[in-house]
Amino acid sequence: MRTIIDQCYGTAKQILTDNRDKLDAMADALMKYETIDAEQIDDIMAGRTPREPRDWTGGTGTPPPPVVQDERPETPIGGPAADV
Repeated sequence: MRTIIDQCYGTAKQILTDNRDKLDAMADALMKYETIDAEQIDDIMAGRTPREPRDWTGGTGTPPPPVVQDERPETPIGGPAADV
């Protein structure tokens, strides 16, 4: 089992090492845009500078729509099972 884990770790480490430039580009895009969409990943994997996300306003324009909370009823937490 240890041999399999060590081999998989070595493979993963080699993939990351070989593609460090792409990893850094993804990190930079995440720091700038806070998200990466499929088109940006395609750009990065092709060696291009990632474009702006389609719905990104760059700090200008309208804010994103508010997050809608689930309409689940509140349930007591930590009480006896019979009270639920």
